[in-house]
Amino acid sequence: MPAIKSFTAKDVCAALGGISRSRLHMWAQLPPFCDRPTRERSARRFTKADLITFAALQTLEDTLGMKRRDVQRVSAAVHRYVSAPRQAPGAELIFIPQENLDEGEAVYLLRGQNPTGLGWVVDMSKERERIDWYLGLECSQRELPLITNIASGQQR
Repeated sequence: MPAIKSFTAKDVCAALGGISRSRLHMWAQLPPFCDRPTRERSARRFTKADLITFAALQTLEDTLGMKRRDVQRVSAAVHRYVSAPRQAPGAELIFIPQENLDEGEAVYLLRGQNPTGLGWVVDMSKERERIDWYLGLECSQRELPLITNIASGQQR
C-alpha cells in the first residue's frame, strides 16, 4: 500500500497562491484540524484532502464573502465531504446552506437540482483541479477542440 503524501505549511501556502502562514494557522485551529495531536518542535503535516479543504475555505472567504465565524462552523463538514469516497462527476457543485450551519451535515452535493434556500455554492471540481495542478497532476480527460471540416482540418 503506498504511503500517504503529506505537506508542510510552506507547501499549503504555495498551493493556495502564497497565502500567509498566519491565515493557515487560523484555519489549522478550526475543526477537524484542531483535534489532531501535535508534537513540540515538529512541523504540522497536511494531506491532499486538507489542501482541497483549505482551497474551498479560501474560496468561501475570498470570493464568496463568507465570514470567519461561518467558516469555523462549516470547516469540519467541508473536510468530511472532501475525505469521503465518491464517484468523480463532471461538475461537482456543493451547497452550504446559511441556516443550520452547526448541524453535522452542512454540505450537500447538488445533482442537477437548484438550492432550496440561501447559502453558498462552491465548485469543488475547480478546487480539486487547482490542487492537482499545483501537485503536477494532469487531468486524464480534457475537452478536445471541435473540428468543423474534416477535409481541411480547420478547428473552431
